[in-house]
Amino acid sequence: MKKFISLVLAAMMLLSLVSVASADATKITVWATDGAETVVYTQMFEDFNAKHTDVQVDFQPFPQDELLNKLSTSDVVGDTPEVIIIDGLQIPYYQDLDMIACLDDYITDEMKADVLPSVWAENTYDGKIYGVAQFDSGMGIWTRKSVLEQLGVRIPTTYSEAWTVEEFEEILAKAKEAGYEYPLFVRQNKPSSMYFTWMPIVASFGGDYLNRNTMTASGTLDSEGTIKAFDWFKKMIDAGYINPGCDYEDAFFGRQEALFSLLGHWKYTDHVNAFGDDAIIVPVPDFGGGVYTCSGSTVVVMTQKAVDSGLGDPAWTVIDAIMSPEYIHMVCDVNGGVPARSSVMDTMDRWQKGGRLYLYREQLESGISYLRPITPAHSTVYNAFTSVMTDILAGQGEPADLLKKAAEKVDEIIYENGWNIE
Repeated sequence: MKKFISLVLAAMMLLSLVSVASADATKITVWATDGAETVVYTQMFEDFNAKHTDVQVDFQPFPQDELLNKLSTSDVVGDTPEVIIIDGLQIPYYQDLDMIACLDDYITDEMKADVLPSVWAENTYDGKIYGVAQFDSGMGIWTRKSVLEQLGVRIPTTYSEAWTVEEFEEILAKAKEAGYEYPLFVRQNKPSSMYFTWMPIVASFGGDYLNRNTMTASGTLDSEGTIKAFDWFKKMIDAGYINPGCDYEDAFFGRQEALFSLLGHWKYTDHVNAFGDDAIIVPVPDFGGGVYTCSGSTVVVMTQKAVDSGLGDPAWTVIDAIMSPEYIHMVCDVNGGVPARSSVMDTMDRWQKGGRLYLYREQLESGISYLRPITPAHSTVYNAFTSVMTDILAGQGEPADLLKKAAEKVDEIIYENGWNIE
């Protein structure tokens, strides 16, 4: 009994010490977009809090629109968090508002060398690094190996073997004849996906959303190359290869009316659950200007408020932990994203040569990823893109005319806000 009482008293003393330590701990508030990773983030920060007594995380997820609204008023309200997890395309906007802090003094040489170049590219603005990311996006075309073999089609296993546009159109025709009602699925019910997945096609045709030197639209969004990319989209609709009225996401893995799904890693689980090892990824075809993929992801940034209030170091303690192999594993095992650190991919079979997702890694490490424009005008360009795609799907207008009008509207807002580069 005496031994038992001693153990109880010792445990109570330990809990008392932990409670004191927790009470004295520095609180770091983390805001994030509520999404597929929220459950993992919750587990991740619970684990972090259990392992740290000096720094504790207050994790608060919000729907995307609510998060953006809260960030726009947080300076006035006075509740700006120390860390934010947001879409990487938001970095220029918040940097322009002096709301996020440069991380150059925090990031180690070891982390710089281990993290994918595409991740640093997305998080760099005006020559400085403003964020980190646990993963990058994998992008290609999902299809079925057995069906391609039945159709007598060669199967690219590397981006350097990608189909030409002529080959791809022939394959789509074969798939149509084989009974696939709309052989090519594109995700129309979420324009942000198409803004991402159409970027490699635009780049391969020689076009772009913005001029990367001036960050303006006219002459680029309505350039010959960009027009060709959108003309090809209309051509696929007119040929019956793309369903213009598709408002669902399971055309490939559920309804099986499509043999090809132009998507990224985010439907990995659905594709594999539906087809097992028969579900494979092939690169986006070469439309004449080379083979490209797109990259970009959710990023983690530190607010300037954290630095100004003397909480930069504890905020970095949280961010550094987020970038640990353990936590990167937790997130990527759920969402199928490309782990940001090469050292993490080296421990996972699916990211090794011959593995199911190796093409994603190969493309990013080879430097063929094309970022959407890193600009404060991101939302403006995105809305213009969405409008053009919506009109084409509805059969309202020619791509050249739609893109010209869109470019003019985008530039009007860019010049008005001084987001162009002179």
